[in-house]
Amino acid sequence: MVDVRFASALQLMLMLALAEREGAGLLSSSELAGGLVTNPSLIRKLLASLAAAGLIVTTMGVKGGSRLQRPAREITLRDVYLAVLGERGLFAGRSDLPHRCVVTSNMEVMFEELSHELEAATLKVLAGRTLAGELDELERRGGPCSHPKKKGAKAKAAARARRG
Repeated sequence: MVDVRFASALQLMLMLALAEREGAGLLSSSELAGGLVTNPSLIRKLLASLAAAGLIVTTMGVKGGSRLQRPAREITLRDVYLAVLGERGLFAGRSDLPHRCVVTSNMEVMFEELSHELEAATLKVLAGRTLAGELDELERRGGPCSHPKKKGAKAKAAARARRG
């Protein structure tokens, strides 16, 4: 099974960074769910993890929603990764195998060492990239949602969030 929490959280955070850049204010969980084409309960779980990590601020109520807690240039992809995956990381070994040969007897330890190495390399790459930098790159690439800042930025940002 593929774990989509990091990819989903990253897209959610980029949508919030775009809304901030366009002066759109708060985005609701339903707007974010529409942009990610996923169910709102996954969004609420991600929002809770991101808020607990101090990356976003969420306001409840009819006019509620979420926004970045710090400027996008100060939030690294590593921050997002650790907020949603924590110490678990992406790589999980199996510990349920009977020790019948040299492979099954040592696989757990070998895989644990490998996963630590992969995790360290992943965190190093993610630490060098920020939401603002990634958003700049996405805007350079363009696409059907690309446009200069115009009046009604909040409505447009919400529409873009729904489209993803």
